[in-house]
Amino acid sequence: MPNRKSSLVALGLLALAAASGAARADDFYRNKQIRVIVGADPGGSYDIHARLVARYLPQHIPGNPQILVQDMQGAGSMTAANYVYNVAPRDGTVIVAVLQTLVQSQLSLGADAKFDAAQFQWIGNPAASVNVIVTSQPAPVKTFADALKKPVLIGITSAGSSGGIEVALADNVVGAKFQPVTGYRGGNDIDIAIERGEVFGRAGQSWDGWKQTRPNWVKNHWLNVLVQIGSARASDLPDVPLLTEVTDDPQQRQILALYSAGIALGRPLAVGPGVPPEQVAILRQAFRDTMNDPAFLTEAKQIGIQIAPIYGEELQSIVRGMLATSQTIVKKLEDASTLRSIGAQQ
Repeated sequence: MPNRKSSLVALGLLALAAASGAARADDFYRNKQIRVIVGADPGGSYDIHARLVARYLPQHIPGNPQILVQDMQGAGSMTAANYVYNVAPRDGTVIVAVLQTLVQSQLSLGADAKFDAAQFQWIGNPAASVNVIVTSQPAPVKTFADALKKPVLIGITSAGSSGGIEVALADNVVGAKFQPVTGYRGGNDIDIAIERGEVFGRAGQSWDGWKQTRPNWVKNHWLNVLVQIGSARASDLPDVPLLTEVTDDPQQRQILALYSAGIALGRPLAVGPGVPPEQVAILRQAFRDTMNDPAFLTEAKQIGIQIAPIYGEELQSIVRGMLATSQTIVKKLEDASTLRSIGAQQ
């Protein structure tokens, strides 16, 4: 039986080792630069969220590293996701901000996806929101009931974008008559097209995103919000139906619910597989601390962002749950997410 003195020595050595390891982890980010890769267009909702978090995150990371935000748009954020998953350093110095449709892209593309969303290590989402399909005031379609009867031109970037998928689901599953027009580089270009009357609406944007990027349109009621896409109605859109509520068919609701679950991912941040758990823990805690930073919350309110965070562990669970969905529903969602016809930008 070991004597008391040797046991105390052993405990002391373990405590010293633990303290040394914690010190090394806390010192990792000193004099380093973190890159935040945003898989969306500059000035859009994802970019705004990512830059807001990036302004405050370093203050809560031991070592106070610098942060550089870079936009890497393309393929519904899969270009950015592929880069961080396969190319970027796996040391916690590269964070990716992806579209909430990323998991759906993996489910739809299968082996063609160059990543496994379950292997990303999710840091957090600052704002759980709903997506909306909207039209402008001059549009002939002003409610979802109208969209079941009359065609209306909706601007999208691509068939695989969140806007393209949501238009396809509304058309293919519940019989809306949205006519997608593709060829736009980003959401800002679509907004300009709406102003010009080239198209009458847009899909794939969050309600919070509209309040950030076009606050005057929201304030002056220049947008008709036809339908919400998410797990619960926005508090300030109590009379606008969820997409899952516009059908009574159980299987149609399952298909729409699977896509809607992904909306809970919001504006998510993640690091790639292989990043050491010490760095992941530091970033997740820094994200938590940022979400409770009074200065951060004040700025978010000033620019119209409603902070309703989902933290990394819960995001990890949501992603894994989506990827565990039965292949029958996945296949039906994949088929329903395919646009039957696409108009070219004029």
